[in-house]
Amino acid sequence: MAIVTLYARTDIGLVRTNNEDSYFTDPERCLAIVADGMGGHAGGEVASKIAVNTISEELKSRDSIWPFGRTQRERNRIVESIRLANRRVRDAAQHDTSLAGMGTTVVVLWVRGRRAHVAHVGDSRIYRYRKGGLVQLTRDHSWPSEEASMRNVLTRAVGAEDNVEIDHRLLDVAPGDIFLLCSDGLTRRVEDDGIVRALREFKNGDEASQRLVDLAKENGAPDNVTVVLAYC
Repeated sequence: MAIVTLYARTDIGLVRTNNEDSYFTDPERCLAIVADGMGGHAGGEVASKIAVNTISEELKSRDSIWPFGRTQRERNRIVESIRLANRRVRDAAQHDTSLAGMGTTVVVLWVRGRRAHVAHVGDSRIYRYRKGGLVQLTRDHSWPSEEASMRNVLTRAVGAEDNVEIDHRLLDVAPGDIFLLCSDGLTRRVEDDGIVRALREFKNGDEASQRLVDLAKENGAPDNVTVVLAYC
């Protein structure tokens, strides 16, 4: 079993009045989740919490059903947990008109032995930092960044449609790898080289995660900022 140390930080940012980001970390199961909600009033906050709670509960409650190492079944469990979260977000919106139109992004990292499952919907991201190099493991489900007027429009989100398309990857894990899960409150304000410098300069994950949040705030942080670091 892999040993993963997890560090997390979330911040309301400098403009918003509430935090619509949610996250979950479980070092025992080497599991981390970040969700960035959207929607009127409290909708975004509700959607992200539903997603994080549903996915974590599903993966935790059924952890003993499938023996360790059955990667296809593990993949299916992650995908099905996100689909269930999609249904629950939509159900909540249908039963409360004040939550109509709410949705959320989600990224999931689940390290199993020397492999890692990466699943996502939306524009929250997962990166891998290995031997000084940073690689983005997810692809934003949003309009192309050069179309400034559409930059914040997601093409996929949990809760947006009856059916949600989920991206999944299975990756090898090497000792010393660092995985970064984050909401776009970080990536819209901190470039890749800034992330690399923070991970290189701050060997302690607690300090590195705080530095990343601080960098976003130094650059204006109009949105909520959430960072989870997984040290393998």
